[in-house]
Amino acid sequence: MKKKLVLIALFVLPIVAYLFFSSGIYNFAKLPIITEKIADVTTVTTREIKTEGYSSDVSLTLQDHVSVVGYLGDNLTSNIGYTANLNLMIYKYFVKYEDFQLILFVLPGSEQVISDLKNELGRIFDVSKIRFVQATKEQAKEHFESLGTTLSLDSNGSHPNVFIVDRALALRSGHDDKKANGYGYDMTQAVEMGYMKDDIKIILAEYRLALKKNNNASDKIEQRREKK
Repeated sequence: MKKKLVLIALFVLPIVAYLFFSSGIYNFAKLPIITEKIADVTTVTTREIKTEGYSSDVSLTLQDHVSVVGYLGDNLTSNIGYTANLNLMIYKYFVKYEDFQLILFVLPGSEQVISDLKNELGRIFDVSKIRFVQATKEQAKEHFESLGTTLSLDSNGSHPNVFIVDRALALRSGHDDKKANGYGYDMTQAVEMGYMKDDIKIILAEYRLALKKNNNASDKIEQRREKK
């Protein structure tokens, strides 16, 4: 009897554990989709404020990117502290991922403030994926409403929440039981920035696993073709 228990402990349990954890990799909880398809940024404006040495040559679009989208409106100066907090807690952490970007809507006339901000942040990390988009209050409102939330911009065209938009233009959000609302993340609250960081990791993990599955499937297809 003891020999059987030893054999089970040595051979059976490791196999069971392996099967359990390997199957769990493909069944982790995905980040909920809040709105299936929001408007791309180019549907409301194509004007981007670029600064020498700190701007991207990549086309301005939300499609095929994992984006954090915010609406600063006319409150850019008063929001610099919160924007820096967003950059340090979220952007700096994910800038190494090729498809990640930060899209911030601002009102026309913000060029100098943005230039100063990018120069300051540029001393710490690469800021080429921080995209400042010029939009009137009406344009910003139009795009904000495409998110399909119950929220609204203030009279300055801004909102304290920032939002996660995936590669397929879907609005994603989690931790709705812990946040003030289930749509976005309040950039004035460090704890909500922590939730956002966790949720972006989930989305990136989704894409990595999807790529891994597709690659595995492709390998098997190629193997079958070779046998023929």
